Amino acid sequence: MRKIVFVVVLVMFFLVMRAFISQYDLIEKAKRVENPVSAVKYYERALLFYVPFSPFNKEAIEGILDRCKTLKESEHKLYCYETLRSSLYQIRNFYIPYKYEIKTLNPLIAELKTEEMIKWKYNSLSEKDRQSIYNYHMEILKYDGSPSMLWSLVSVFSLCGWIVSLIFIIFKGLTTPINKKNLFAGLAGYFIFFGLWLLGLWMA
Repeated sequence: MRKIVFVVVLVMFFLVMRAFISQYDLIEKAKRVENPVSAVKYYERALLFYVPFSPFNKEAIEGILDRCKTLKESEHKLYCYETLRSSLYQIRNFYIPYKYEIKTLNPLIAELKTEEMIKWKYNSLSEKDRQSIYNYHMEILKYDGSPSMLWSLVSVFSLCGWIVSLIFIIFKGLTTPINKKNLFAGLAGYFIFFGLWLLGLWMA
């Protein structure tokens, strides 16, 4: 048991170190690149190697924001801010890190999208529509489509229970002779956990 724990800890250590090194390497590449769009891509990759409490996470975010400010075209700025926002959502797990940054990005993205829609020659929109368009984009950006944490946990644990029940049936129920008590208990667990798994997937 100790050997297994040691191996797991060692593997986790190497994975974390690899992520740290990758973040550092990508950030250094981003600093050397003059093209802002290319730099943003390097910073984005560094952020996607997210490690909790890593100082490189914040450095990657600040790097993208700094490059966004240097872009003059509204289309490029929009791409830059949306890239950062998308990256921040991609690194979420049981919680969403950097919620404040996401909250700050939403108005910037909504404003740029509003500007693009008004300027688009195929639209019959004008300045009088600005506020309504802005509010529309803000509603979309604020929408939280993340799955339910409770039902996600139910689906994960019920899947484990489903698999354990199946193993129990094979090794404890389908013996020679067949152990009817264990077989019945295993089948009951199998159908209960399978049902919970489907329910968890549906509700999540």
